[in-house]
Amino acid sequence: MSKAKKYFKVFLINFFIFFLGILILESFFGGWLKKNNFSDLIVKKNITKVWSPVHYKSDHNAMYKKDKYGFRGNYENISQVKIITVGGSTTDERWIDENLTWTRMLQEKIIKHINDKNYKIANAGVDGQSSLGHLKNFDYWFSKIEKLNPKFYIFYIGINDAVILADSLEKNSSENFNRADHLKDKNPSEKIVNYIKNNSAVYNLHKILDGYLIAKKYGVSHGTDTWKGSFEKKKIEIYDKSDQIDKFLKDYNDRLIKISNKVKKESSTSIFITQQVPQGHYLEELLILVNQQTIKFCKFEKQVCLNLHQKINLEMDKDLYDAFHTRPNGNKKISKFIFKELVSNPKLKIYFSKIQ
Repeated sequence: MSKAKKYFKVFLINFFIFFLGILILESFFGGWLKKNNFSDLIVKKNITKVWSPVHYKSDHNAMYKKDKYGFRGNYENISQVKIITVGGSTTDERWIDENLTWTRMLQEKIIKHINDKNYKIANAGVDGQSSLGHLKNFDYWFSKIEKLNPKFYIFYIGINDAVILADSLEKNSSENFNRADHLKDKNPSEKIVNYIKNNSAVYNLHKILDGYLIAKKYGVSHGTDTWKGSFEKKKIEIYDKSDQIDKFLKDYNDRLIKISNKVKKESSTSIFITQQVPQGHYLEELLILVNQQTIKFCKFEKQVCLNLHQKINLEMDKDLYDAFHTRPNGNKKISKFIFKELVSNPKLKIYFSKIQ
C-alpha cells in the first residue's frame, strides 16, 4: 500500500470516529429528539456579551446575558422564577448591565421586602416585540420550558404597539409585523439555521464556552461618557383616520384578552404596565391612545394595570438615553414604582408578604 493510500485510510478512519462522536454527542445532549425543543425560534439563548457602556456613566464594563431558555436572570433553577417580565427592547434592555435593568432592580426590592433570596424574576424581553409577539410567546416559547410556573407575568407594553399603529396609518394598511412578533423566520434557509442553532449540542457548547471566556473579562474598571439623548421628530397625521385607529385598538384589546387568557390557563396572574415617551414626541399622541385602551381593558376584564405613564416622569438625558430607552437612573424610578404598586395593591399584596 502506498503512503498516500495509507494516509488517506487513516484520515477516513479518524473522520469516521470524529463524525460518530459528534453524532453521539448530538443524540444525547442536543435537542433534536426532545418533544419541547425550541425548533426554529428566533429568540437568542446561551449568549454573553461584555462591552464598555456608552449610554450611561459607569466605572466598570456592562454585561448582557441570555441563558439556555432565552431569558435574562440570575436564578439557579427555573422553578425559582416567580415573575416573568415581558416586553420589547425597553424590557430586554440590551445595552444595560445585568444588575442595572429595571427587572433586576425590582427583583432585589422584592427579595429584601419578603426576605426570600430565592424569589427570582426572568426577563423575557425581546427587542422590537409588541403584543402580537407577546401572545405568540406562550405557544412558541414559554410552553417549551419544563417546570416553568411563574406566579406573575408582567407586561411592560405600549410603545411598540404605538409604533405599529403609526406605521399602519402612514401606509394606510393594518398589516405590519416586526420579525420579533413572528418569533419564527419565513425564509426556509433562516428556519434551518435557527433550527440547528436551537438544537445543536456542539453549537450551544460553543456559545456557552464563548460566553464564559467573555464573562471572565467582566469587572475591568474604566469610565465612559454618557450619550446625548436623541429625540426624533416627525408628524404623523391621524386626522380622518378614526376608523383605522378604532380597528387597531379593537384588535389590540382582543390580543390583550387572549394574552390574559393564556396566563390564566397557566394559573398565573397578569400585570399590565403602561409606558411613556417624552412630551411632544411624535409618538406621544398614539401611545396615549394605546395606554387608554390598556386601562379600559384592565377595568373591563378586571385585570391589574399599573398606570406608569400617569404616575412617574422619565426625563430626557437624566432617565432616558433616547426617547424610549432608560438609563439605570430611569430604571430606579420604574422598579420603585412597580414595587410600591405591587405591595400596596389589594389584589397582590398578599403575594408579597414578608416571610417569617
